[in-house]
Amino acid sequence: MNTDTTNEAELMARFGITKVPAFRYHYGDWRYSNLQDALTQARRDAASDTHRKGK
Repeated sequence: MNTDTTNEAELMARFGITKVPAFRYHYGDWRYSNLQDALTQARRDAASDTHRKGK
């Protein structure tokens, strides 16, 4: 369903829908919706890099 911004506001009011900002975390080429997932991947990568350098 495509709506213009005026219609969007009317539809949101009618159905009690609210719009909120959403944070995104960027790590490498990836995008995460929560910080914990981004940190988990970054730590995995750091551990993998350390392991490779140790060889």
